[in-house]
Amino acid sequence: MYTINFWPILISALVSFGIGALWYSPILFGKEWMALMKLDSSDIEGMGAKTMTGSYAIHLIANIISFGVLAFIIAISSAQGGSDGAFIGLIAWLGFVAPISVSNLLWRRDPLKLVLIDTLQILICLVISGAIIGAWK
Repeated sequence: MYTINFWPILISALVSFGIGALWYSPILFGKEWMALMKLDSSDIEGMGAKTMTGSYAIHLIANIISFGVLAFIIAISSAQGGSDGAFIGLIAWLGFVAPISVSNLLWRRDPLKLVLIDTLQILICLVISGAIIGAWK
């Protein structure tokens, strides 16, 4: 039987939120991402507090599910420590996220910069979360 601790999953979800907030802020890639998505600040402001709160809650639940699956994969792999967990996060990104991103690039014709901004943020979150989950054992 595999034991999965909820705390590193929750912490990973919160860390991922922080990374996303910084990643998509004007400090890093927020302005460029908005331009590539053909959005402006009025589009974001027009969503309203209730819509934003609901979106954040759903995103947090989705992150908890994703990192719960990552924790399960780490548990069944007999990973030993944070570096093994980070490597599994990298492999998960390479096997699942990167191919979907290539598909978006090819078939949806998303701009390469947009795909890179979104995909690399997920890579960083998976590697860091894998490290957190792997180190928690």
